[in-house]
Parts: sequence; C-alpha cells; structure tokens
Amino acid sequence: MFYIILISWIIIDLISKYIANIYLQNKINILWDYIYLEYVLNPWIAFWVKVYPLLLKIVTISLIILIFYYYRHEKKEKNDKLLDISFWLILAWAIWNGIERVFNSEVIDFIWVKYFSIFNLADCFISIWAVIYMYLIYKNNK
Repeated sequence: MFYIILISWIIIDLISKYIANIYLQNKINILWDYIYLEYVLNPWIAFWVKVYPLLLKIVTISLIILIFYYYRHEKKEKNDKLLDISFWLILAWAIWNGIERVFNSEVIDFIWVKYFSIFNLADCFISIWAVIYMYLIYKNNK
C-alpha cells in the first residue's frame, strides 16, 4: 500500500510541475499579491540556501543512510502504522526532491508566498507529514 501511495503522489507532483510549465509562464494571483502561482526553475534549496551539487550529493546520501540506520535501530515500544507511514513518506519525498535536484541542479517550483518562500507540492507534502510525524512522536513519548 505504501508504494502505491508513494507512486501516486510522485505522479501528482510530476503532473503539477508539467502543468506549471505549460500554464504558469505568467504570474497568477491567488490571494491578492501575497500568494501567487508562477513557474520558476529554482537552484536554491529550502529557505534560499544555494546548492553546491557535489556537497548536495554527499549530504543527501549521508542523511539517507543515517536516517535509515537510526530508524531501523530505534526501539519502538508499540507498532504505530501512521508513524511508520509518515516517516517513510517524509524520507521518500526528500529523496524525490534530492533526485530531481541532483539530475537537474534545480527543481520546478510554482507556489509563491510573499515574504516567505517559493515551493512545490513535494515540499508541501514533506512539511505536512513532518508535522504529523512530530506530533505522533510527541504523543507516543508523552
């Protein structure tokens, strides 16, 4: 089931970027001038940090190995399916973003929030599942 969900979300992300490429060549205001849609090839990573391709590859691979190792060797007191799903979805989206950035040196972003950042659906999914994951960890450790 996890792989079906993951592949479905990756397809949605690819379709959203394809549609952005076709229809968002000009800015479209969603909420006055604070939230708008516009196609951008973004060479930066989160919060406008410049990407250095070799460093990105090393850090991405290292983090994947460390997270996978930590997760596999963490002692879980109870079997929490939602915690597992949220962890793997965060990791999968991060890997997907990393793959896109490693092969293209940039990602397609199209959601602008004024005074904050520009991002895409994969970034949204990572953020949503990270909040869910942190909540579940807090709840389980309470």
